[in-house]
Amino acid sequence: MSKGLTDQIAYDALQNFFHNKPFVLFGAGLSIAVDSDFGMAKLKEVLCEEIPKKNLNNIQETEWNKVAEFLKKDLNLEAALDEVRDEDLIRLVVMVTYEKLRELNQKYYWEILSGKTTWPALPLFKRLVDGLPETDRVLHVATSNYDLLAEAAFEKEKLPYSTGFYGGVCRRLDWEHAVQSMTYTDQVNKPRSKKIEKVTKLKKHIRLYKVHGSLNTFMYNNEMVENNYWISECPPGIERVMITPGSGKYRRLHDYRQALLSEYDKTIEKHNAFLFIGFGFNDNQLINRLFINKLINKKCPALILTRGSNKIMKELLSKNENLWLVCKNPDGDDESTMICNSRYDLPLCLDGKKLWDTGKFAAEILGG
Repeated sequence: MSKGLTDQIAYDALQNFFHNKPFVLFGAGLSIAVDSDFGMAKLKEVLCEEIPKKNLNNIQETEWNKVAEFLKKDLNLEAALDEVRDEDLIRLVVMVTYEKLRELNQKYYWEILSGKTTWPALPLFKRLVDGLPETDRVLHVATSNYDLLAEAAFEKEKLPYSTGFYGGVCRRLDWEHAVQSMTYTDQVNKPRSKKIEKVTKLKKHIRLYKVHGSLNTFMYNNEMVENNYWISECPPGIERVMITPGSGKYRRLHDYRQALLSEYDKTIEKHNAFLFIGFGFNDNQLINRLFINKLINKKCPALILTRGSNKIMKELLSKNENLWLVCKNPDGDDESTMICNSRYDLPLCLDGKKLWDTGKFAAEILGG
């Protein structure tokens, strides 16, 4: 094993990583960069304050008391909410989560759309979309986030994107029709016939899989729909599709799996390079057997771009020599970076380089 990870080696490796178009998965870290209240720490605080105020029955109160006990022991929210089994209590968790995120989303969606606030990963996504090859004009992206900050940023930058929903005010999930909305007609010269023909082409665009649902996703007439008008007030009898943490998440995800995850699973299977942005790897459902097979068994090239690292990331690093981690140097300030790869004994630490910031990364590594 070589010990000398240099600036040149690291930069070359990071640039070379993008020679193969990656599947992109981003998490709460990008929303937290806009406002820390988007994070699990704040959600934990809000749930602990609001759920006990509800009119809980004995079973619900017992389950929530167990959650509270685990949280006092510093168990993460995802694991603590495993104690929630009651379906009505799950709905209360969804509603409290929704209320908090709705307020934040309403504020920052318009700020991002108007340019007052910047979604941090926009420069990187613009660079990735602009760099798509003519033969493969789709960037496949997934997120566990419920908010619409990414969509606002894509709208602001006029980056075409599709979430798989097609139609007018109440859009239905239909990837085939959604792809058709990403096409345009171009005129092409035919040298032999000396004629100009009209040809349908696919726009370079983002295909965004919102695998845990969204603030604007609902079940209506037994099918999944997207409706922005219902974000503020959902009509009676219509269920929000937001898969919250905990065991209830997996039961609900099973019910919605075909709609939310079938295309996501197929896409992961087709990819052999993966980019993770602001994603903590605490979600066992998303880091499923497909990812484990790709990252550990097949040792596919991968890059984790995040502010803070954790044990899971370090374990993945140890099992895949083609995986790179770019994060803040834990022993430095916010203007420092640590770059890790298991081929090298020691990480590369850079002062005055904020490469874990997606905008700075795009400018420094990709020239965007």
